[in-house]
Amino acid sequence: MATILKSSTPLMACLTAGLALTLLFNSCSGGPDKEDGVWIPVPKDTSALGRINHFIPKEDIDSWTKSYVVEREIIQKNVPDLYIPISEAFNKEGLINILKDPKSVGIKIYYGIKKGDKQQELRMILVGVDEQGKDLYYTEGSKAAAQGGGGGRGGSEYGQCIPPCGD
Repeated sequence: MATILKSSTPLMACLTAGLALTLLFNSCSGGPDKEDGVWIPVPKDTSALGRINHFIPKEDIDSWTKSYVVEREIIQKNVPDLYIPISEAFNKEGLINILKDPKSVGIKIYYGIKKGDKQQELRMILVGVDEQGKDLYYTEGSKAAAQGGGGGRGGSEYGQCIPPCGD
């Protein structure tokens, strides 16, 4: 019996150390109740949106964006008072604010024209969308999202990506 204990002692030490490291890592890595983390539920979505595979190969992305840049230049020449961005970027916090609503099954993109001092700007506006396709707006600075409009609720805007965003 002492032989079994002696041979299993290194195993027990490894298991104990492994358990201690796991507990340490999990306690330091944050979780849904930590201030700097968030847990986003992925609801079961049987809508048409939920059945779409949105993957696009990089080759198509490159091809489509090159075509867009060509067309953008033509539009810019014909409508010089309208700035049309090549791309837009949105920070993680803005996306999380949209997606963390339990009713949210995705993001809807609207296009709008923002009046500027010197020229107008074509803008992308992101809002959440529920299973029925209805807009979901979130309250700025709060964790709760609300369906409907007005009252300090909205979506995310101003993601224009010009250098230094990169390729």
